[in-house]
Amino acid sequence: MTPHPDWTRDFFKDLFAECVKRIPGQTTEEIEFVLRHVNPPAGGRLLDVPCGAGRHSLALSQKEFAVTGVDGCESLIADARRAAAELRLSVEFHHRDMRDLRWTGTFDGAYCLGNSFAYLGDEGDAAFLGAVLRVLKPGGRFVLQTNLCAESVFTTRLQRAWYPMGDLLFLGDTDYDPALSRLTSSYTLIGDEGRRESKKAIYRIYTYRELMAIFAAAGFEDVRTFGSLTDELYRLGSPNLLIVATKK
Repeated sequence: MTPHPDWTRDFFKDLFAECVKRIPGQTTEEIEFVLRHVNPPAGGRLLDVPCGAGRHSLALSQKEFAVTGVDGCESLIADARRAAAELRLSVEFHHRDMRDLRWTGTFDGAYCLGNSFAYLGDEGDAAFLGAVLRVLKPGGRFVLQTNLCAESVFTTRLQRAWYPMGDLLFLGDTDYDPALSRLTSSYTLIGDEGRRESKKAIYRIYTYRELMAIFAAAGFEDVRTFGSLTDELYRLGSPNLLIVATKK
């Protein structure tokens, strides 16, 4: 079955929402990278988009930054709100599309971590970058992390993979359409008591040069790139691309 063009609207539900919460992360290293490169003022306002279950939002709130999280998955936003309440943290969480950012010149910095870019097609991805630019204060910086840059994807042979994730088993298979620069991933999650879900996801595979062009077209300046959370330069085969861009 071919997924809806806006496939994310129905993807992160049920077992797949549970899977998001089990994905291992380097939270400390990731927020240190954000703070190092965004360099917000003490208590500054930060935007986490999309925020998922709030892993980064909560960690930055504990450091006394004013954090706002936006995500299109209602159940993940509910989990984030519960976690904030349990930790007695003041974090704003909004359930809305990641392109629907209803602020102007509000945030000292923003970030998109967890490989949550290139889901929306060329126009949707450009709209997202434009929305982020609009919500930043002049001089504000945006950090974007992705492992879907072509120079990362195609240095490793696409193949089937199995990953145990706590009480879930995650299976993934991929197919690439070079005419559309599009990667289709077929995922199956198997849980306890015979629970099983299968879904497809579509990712736009941009080259490094294309990514630099769409950031420039959105209006970002001083675009810098890294291949790791320890500030190594991005090279062919780097498993991750971290982009730091500035609003004029």
